[in-house]
Amino acid sequence: MDAYTGQDTIVVEDYDGKFTLSDFADGTVAEVTAPNEASTTNTGYNGNSLGAHNEPGRQRQVTLRVVKGSDDDKRLNTSYTLWQNRDLRFKPLKMDFTKRVSHSDGSVTNETQQCFFGLPVNPPVPMVDTTGNTDQVVSVYTFRFGNSKRTL
Repeated sequence: MDAYTGQDTIVVEDYDGKFTLSDFADGTVAEVTAPNEASTTNTGYNGNSLGAHNEPGRQRQVTLRVVKGSDDDKRLNTSYTLWQNRDLRFKPLKMDFTKRVSHSDGSVTNETQQCFFGLPVNPPVPMVDTTGNTDQVVSVYTFRFGNSKRTL
């Protein structure tokens, strides 16, 4: 799992072009997980093994936490609504997650996880507990991406 905070850069491309998310909640604002394994190995008679590349291993699931009612929330919600209504304007999402990694020699490396062909998994999760829960002003979106790649 990769976790991203407000210090990282998340760029979304949707039906209306590219935009950079900026209306983040506190703490971890995005999680990128790999729901499937990248390879499969079976061991048989006499310890012989057979391995195969597993294409679903390139899929990613993304959870985003943005401030409820913000411009980012409105844009993501519009994309969700277009998808839900089977509107021809809907375009599967592309997201780039970039983390700046500092090294002891003072150099910095950008690690970017690119996710392609994203579809909503479910509608934004509503908060039920409003007694002191700081997440009550947060919209949580979950998307599944059909393909991904990591670059350094």
